[in-house]
Amino acid sequence: MRRLIRSLALACCVYNITAAGAQGVGNSITADHKEIGKVQAQIQKYDQAIGIVGQLNRLSSGVECNGVCYFPSSSKPIAWKCDPGRKCDLRCTVSPPVGGCN
Repeated sequence: MRRLIRSLALACCVYNITAAGAQGVGNSITADHKEIGKVQAQIQKYDQAIGIVGQLNRLSSGVECNGVCYFPSSSKPIAWKCDPGRKCDLRCTVSPPVGGCN
């Protein structure tokens, strides 16, 4: 249930960022807030899944990553952290899905 709530929160965040007029390039969208940091959300398409990965680059710490892999009959949310300066990487091609850092 907790993961489902995170999934819905991520989807709402992506929608709200889009509605607020944030900048998007291709399948990616970003927004900045001087007190929170920079949020980036990206949509990834796979043969058997669609993935959404969001990353928050906090000003005072590392990178917080949240991702969801949507499959034909289920969804799998995942959360992880990366070191400052790294990017979140979601892999929906393995079971269970995994998050990593680039």
